[in-house]
Parts: sequence; C-alpha cells; structure tokens
Amino acid sequence: MRAAARAGVGLLILSSILMLEPGCARSMANANRRTPPPMAVTTTMRRQILNAADAGDGDAVANQLRRQMAEDPSTVSLRLQLAAHYRKMGLPELEMEHLRVAVERFPESAEARLALAETLRAVGLPARCAETLQGFARPDAAVLNKSGVCHDEAGDWKSGEQAFRQALALAPGLDYLHNNLGYNLMEQGRLAEATTAFEGALKRNPDSMVARNNLGAALARASLQNGGSVDEALQHFQNVVDSATAYNNLAATLIEQGRYDESRRLLEAALDYNRSHAAALANLKLLSELDGKPVEWRVRPQTRSRHWPVTFLRWVFGAEPQPAASGSPKKGEM
Repeated sequence: MRAAARAGVGLLILSSILMLEPGCARSMANANRRTPPPMAVTTTMRRQILNAADAGDGDAVANQLRRQMAEDPSTVSLRLQLAAHYRKMGLPELEMEHLRVAVERFPESAEARLALAETLRAVGLPARCAETLQGFARPDAAVLNKSGVCHDEAGDWKSGEQAFRQALALAPGLDYLHNNLGYNLMEQGRLAEATTAFEGALKRNPDSMVARNNLGAALARASLQNGGSVDEALQHFQNVVDSATAYNNLAATLIEQGRYDESRRLLEAALDYNRSHAAALANLKLLSELDGKPVEWRVRPQTRSRHWPVTFLRWVFGAEPQPAASGSPKKGEM
C-alpha cells in the first residue's frame, strides 16, 4: 500500500513537472530575445517604407487624396493636403517633395509657395525660403512678409527691409507688418526709425505684447547708446510692460552687449518680482553658461523687508499671472 502510494505521488510530481516545463521554456525564450532598436532599420528597408507610403499602400487618407488628384489634377489644394498629411505622419521627405511638385505645377499659387517656404524655414534654410518666394508678378502682403522674415533670418537685412516696406504699401493696416519692419530696423541699428515702426504697430493693435516689448527694447538700446544709465533704460521698459518682464528684457539687452554682471543683478530683481518668470530663468541659465557663474538667485534683502508679505506669498504659492514675455525682441505674426 505504501509503495503504491509513493508510486502515485511520484507520478503526480512527474506529471506536474512535465506540465510546467513548456511554460518555463517560453518565458526564458521571451526574456532572452532582444528587439532590435529603431535605428537598426537599414537604409534599404527605410526606402521601401517610404516608397510604400508614397504609393499610399495601406494609407486610406493618402489613397483618397491621390484618387481625387487623378480626377482633378488642376486643384492645388489637394496636393497641399497630401503634403500636410505626410507631415503629420512624420515623413518630411515626402512632404517636401509634394510641396516642390505643387510649386512647379502651380507657379502662381501663393499658398503652395508659402507652404514650401515655411517648410524650408523650419528645417533651417532661410535663404532657400526667400528664393522660393521670388518670381511672383504681383506678390501679396503675406508673401512679401514671409519673404522679409526669411531674408532677416538669413542675415540679409536690406532685402528684408525692402520686402516689409512693399508689404506695408499693400496692407498698411496690419500691425505685425509694422512690428516686423521695426525689428528689422532695430537689428540694423536704426533705433529711431524702429521706434516709429513699433509705435505704428501699437497704434493699430494696442494689445500687441510683441510690439510693446520691442518698443521697450528699442528705447532702452537708444538710451544706453546715448550714454544713459541702466535705470533710465529700465524706465522705458517699465512704461510698457510689467516690472518682472521689464527687468528681464533689459537684462537680455545687456547680455547681448556683454555686460554680464549688470544683467545678473537685473535677472535677480526680475525673479524677486516673479520667481517663476520663465524668460528670466532661461536667461539666467544662458548667463551662467556665458560667465561661468552658478545658476542661483536669492530674494534681495531690501525687497524682503519692503514687500515681505507679497514676497512670502509668491514664494509659497508661486507667481502672479504675468503677460507673456520674451528674453529678446520678436517678430510678429507671420
């Protein structure tokens, strides 16, 4: 009886082992198998993927757009939609190719040229962007504005100025054209003319924070160039923006002039007003890379004693809402 029992137990254990072994083998195989990283895809395979995407294989949206283009090849918007679709898919090569074809087949389409120009600009080719926008018999204000932006980013300030002035002759009521001309003139060092342009932008759109910041920058630069003090320059910013942004923007101007110690003091003052001011924090990090000093700031003693309740509440609960601001002058709407 005992022998039979032991034999039965032995068979039970053996059957259990046999049942568990296949499961263990699969687990070990899965654990040891390594999935190749995405970068391991060969050039040939990537080309095959692109060719498949270009042909629309398995892509219902691309297939539908291609059928519509075949039925109506004279509609530029369909090709632009296909290019935009490839951009969303993360296939910039196909996006660029279809935009080039659109410009070749529809040379007078401002929409096609603007789309290609913006794509070239996005990949860091501003000179090619400007070239794409040339050749129109009668370019509109949007084309001329984009051309000016691309010329500016390529460092061709004179061509940029000409494009913005031509755009303003067609659409004098657009505030961002005045702002963009002002930015161009400011970068050329023509601060009085830049100030007039920024004031023109604000006359047409008093709520433009971009033009307001740029006006403060032009006035501050002019004050510093004429021997004015930092306090006088700061006053120009404080007349147009909140205190934290004023200190930050003047600090950015001084960073450009290599006046790092003064810039650091201004950035610390900006953070006293708003400890979460994104532009001031970014500029402080940039400054630390330039002067080699650590990224740190402390609430100034005079600020703590004079406004200690506000400073304490800002420290505990974060910053008050502030208008959007940048650390350097910006262009307006494109």
